[in-house]
Amino acid sequence: MKKQLESQPEPQLVPIDKFFDGNDDEGSIGCNLYPHPGIGLFRDTLVGLLQRPDVSAVYALITELDPGDDAWPFSDTVVVTGNVTPEALRTAIADLQPDEIGPADSDALGDSLPQADRDSALIAWWD
Repeated sequence: MKKQLESQPEPQLVPIDKFFDGNDDEGSIGCNLYPHPGIGLFRDTLVGLLQRPDVSAVYALITELDPGDDAWPFSDTVVVTGNVTPEALRTAIADLQPDEIGPADSDALGDSLPQADRDSALIAWWD
């Protein structure tokens, strides 16, 4: 995945299912959580959001592309597009203990998303 992302302009957004494809690195997301709830719970919960009628897409915002030789790209932010409310998102991912949920800064999302998606996007962030 690192090779694919190197050619993308920053910020690099990865569809959430691709972020977790082959990823078993607990340090790749939610690394501040102790105990870490497990990469499986992150995968099931975040990919599961795609089944909701009020969610159109979920992306991992790559914060660090190459944190080490055996490490998966790191994300501290997940971007959710659609009509989901912050309260509904907070409830849906409560087991992942995000530090913040709220509107995304559309300028910080770059040109990877259409403007309409950037304007309605929510973020979940782990410190």
